[in-house]
Amino acid sequence: MEEPKKIVGANVRAQRKDRDWTQERLAIEAGMHLNEVGRVERGVRDMQVSTVAKLAKALGIPAMELLRGI
Repeated sequence: MEEPKKIVGANVRAQRKDRDWTQERLAIEAGMHLNEVGRVERGVRDMQVSTVAKLAKALGIPAMELLRGI
């Protein structure tokens, strides 16, 4: 089974690319640092629920969309 943080990272990347956003744009929209978004997408950062919520809000989707597949 793939690690949950890798699944969430892939979901964040897919949602971002669906909007044709750069990582920088997502970072700005979510109020996060660019490097943090990169670590999330690569699946190397364990996230708090608040981080998932910030990303989901910035993307305009329910947080459960980012957890899909876990």
